[in-house]
Amino acid sequence: MTIHSQKPLLSFYLALLLCGQGCAVAPDYSPPDLSPFMQNSWQTAKNDRYTAKQPDSRWWNQFNDPHLTALIDQLFSSNLALKASRERVAEAMARQGIVSADKQLQLAAALGYTRAETGDEAVSMQMNVPGKTMDFFSAGVVAGWELELWGRTARLIEAAEADVRSAYSDHQAMLVSLAAEITLAYVEMRSLEARAAIISENIGLQQKSLHLARDLYQAGSTAGLTVARSERLLESTRARLPELERAIIKTGNRIKVLLGKPPGYEINQPGKMPDVPPILGLGLPADLLTRRADIRQGLYRYQAAVARTAAAEAERYPTLTLSGTLTISSDTLGGVFDPDAFFYTLGPSLQVPVFSGGRIESNIAVRASQTEQARFALEQSIIEALAEVESSTHGVVSSLQQVERLKTAANAAKRSVTMSATLYRSGLVDFFQVLDNQQQLVASQEALEIARHQALADVIQLYRALGGGWEQTTTVNPPDNSAPSAHAQQ
Repeated sequence: MTIHSQKPLLSFYLALLLCGQGCAVAPDYSPPDLSPFMQNSWQTAKNDRYTAKQPDSRWWNQFNDPHLTALIDQLFSSNLALKASRERVAEAMARQGIVSADKQLQLAAALGYTRAETGDEAVSMQMNVPGKTMDFFSAGVVAGWELELWGRTARLIEAAEADVRSAYSDHQAMLVSLAAEITLAYVEMRSLEARAAIISENIGLQQKSLHLARDLYQAGSTAGLTVARSERLLESTRARLPELERAIIKTGNRIKVLLGKPPGYEINQPGKMPDVPPILGLGLPADLLTRRADIRQGLYRYQAAVARTAAAEAERYPTLTLSGTLTISSDTLGGVFDPDAFFYTLGPSLQVPVFSGGRIESNIAVRASQTEQARFALEQSIIEALAEVESSTHGVVSSLQQVERLKTAANAAKRSVTMSATLYRSGLVDFFQVLDNQQQLVASQEALEIARHQALADVIQLYRALGGGWEQTTTVNPPDNSAPSAHAQQ
């Protein structure tokens, strides 16, 4: 037996293929209009020198601290959360491959062997001769292909691709967030070290005052109350050191966790508190759509939700599947190579949804609701991003003003200590005035360091709010060169 030409059947299949490709039940994805949520300028920084320039991508370099830069570089290679996010990108890409495979021809090979035997008195529909033993060998292929009539699979592929870019954007957002976290921890540690140095310096100063008070007491020139007050001030100052040392260790351990290292890992090197860097530029509010990875992630999630809604709508319509088999079978192993020992099946299968108990419509409603949720979440992320930039910008301005005022106060407190000591030696003030000025000096210097730390923290939070930093530090390859789009008027 030979396979005869089946021109009418092949013509029918070709017609189905040509009419089925390219049809879609929903329009292509259209990016959301986000212009109502954008503004033309920043409320806190209206000066063109801020909006005309984009912020520095590797903003941590502005601190001019090689140790900090080295920590961030190490963070990008060893942080465990980043490694997990890279795997989520890989997972999303693998899932995209699974969905894309549904659009391809599915082909499977089959090999089979069956041994059949009946007893002498048995009756079998398949074997007419009782007491007979037979072997069956078979080899063949099974093929199936669902034609893309309404674009359902294409929409699912589009959603999977958006999921990949969403996971990639999440990885980028994590890069920026973790860079800010370790920088915040680093400047906090340096601030605590600076405060501990201030305490140690003042302990030395107060020890000298206590020795002087004791000498005066033994000489009968002052009362015992002066000595007691000097001791109280000294011990109160000393009591601050263990608290600061505990905070330094705790902050150091937080840095080690961010680096993916155990507590015994050595990270601290001698250093000083970084200076507050100038803000070189903020860009325009609309720039956040491309700079903020979390906003791009929201755009991709919305795109994926729209595509899945379209795929759900396609379930209302018929599906057409072409399937076929080609099998060669024989009662001998050599017979499976006989070209005449074949049989085949080939034909279309049309499945029309008639009644699903409301499942299809409910699924469409679920997907439509998820699309709206994604849109609202995207809009919320934009509003929050704008608010974060405005709040952080205001925080930087007010913190720098506070630093300048506390610098003046600390310098005045230092002069007061020197002047009161001189006046005391001249007999113009009592010793309590000297102790009070020393106490005020400690408070003023600590307040200045706390304010400097807050100013640095506000700068870091501002750069985190502006996004960026992921462009030159991405640790996984992008899925493609496409970028999210949204309508925003500048």
